[in-house]
Amino acid sequence: MRVVRYYPRALVGDGGMTSAVKRWSQGMVNCGAEAVIAFDEGVDPPSEGGVQWLPVRHAGRRALKVPIGLEEILEPDDILVLHSGWTYRNVRAAAVGKRMGVRYVLEPRGAYDPHIVARKKLLKKGWWAAWEKELVMDAHAIHVFFDEEKAHLDALGYRGAVITVSNGVDVPREPLWRGKRDSYVLWLGRFDPQHKGLDILIDAVSSLSVSERPQVRLHGPDWRDRKQKVAQWIADRGLTEWMSVGDAAYGPAKRELLVEASGFVYPSRWDACPNSTLEAVSLGLPTLATPYPLGTYLATKNGAILAQPDAHSLADGLRRLFSNGASEIGAGGARLVRDELGWDHVAGLWLEQAKALPG
Repeated sequence: MRVVRYYPRALVGDGGMTSAVKRWSQGMVNCGAEAVIAFDEGVDPPSEGGVQWLPVRHAGRRALKVPIGLEEILEPDDILVLHSGWTYRNVRAAAVGKRMGVRYVLEPRGAYDPHIVARKKLLKKGWWAAWEKELVMDAHAIHVFFDEEKAHLDALGYRGAVITVSNGVDVPREPLWRGKRDSYVLWLGRFDPQHKGLDILIDAVSSLSVSERPQVRLHGPDWRDRKQKVAQWIADRGLTEWMSVGDAAYGPAKRELLVEASGFVYPSRWDACPNSTLEAVSLGLPTLATPYPLGTYLATKNGAILAQPDAHSLADGLRRLFSNGASEIGAGGARLVRDELGWDHVAGLWLEQAKALPG
């Protein structure tokens, strides 16, 4: 099987999507499949690992930049994977695939969550009618991370095939968390405060007595100038002694932040399978999540602490991060990741389900 993942920015930066495109492809190569990453820009592609990196010519600018050379690398028996949603590049790539008789799989990564659909609702309504509906309905399959996300597809009227496999994570040979109990609680992510529940986290820390409040460090890239807004909320609540806003961290700097922390928190109002939560759990770091699908999955298998997305429940969860049983939960999460969520394992499951699809 030849799987072509089309993502123009696959060699740009160190974000979650970029990493996932690389890791899915490498995992599939390790499972015996042929994997291609079709990209547009960035640094020179790596030469090792067996993944083929094929440049694709593009035209246009910014959001309307589209592939014009995709047909040069596609073959009729390929499976073309398109990432995210509500992007014109996917519409054009799917059209190329259909013209060539190439099957395509959508990997929306939460883009069809009703909360996301409701953002800029009128714009998305027009976009759906013009382009996205046909893109969705004609897909060979749609890849979701957990069964709970199938309801999002039902709400769109999609009744086609679904591949259900969690995102994966690089699994260390053994948990690397240093077991510090007097350090900080870490959050890593995009500063989208409503989506990621940062306002709830601030309220939760504020509700704790001064003697209970942990140090909380927030690190990540800005999003629509909300980062400064979060910093201002912290200052307005008088919490600058306990909460700080820092730069995005990648590579070794990110790993160091994680292993030095006392715990990890990711309190999204909605989400699917956040990469930073997976990474924290893989290291054995005691982790506090809310009931998005990954958080629920981890908690039901004793791999994370679960709290509701409200200040009272989250405050109780922060207390549990410093309880005697927290390190055991962290160790359980690391075992779970090692057994079920390594990239080679999830890539193999994806290939099995893709091979079983009709057509």
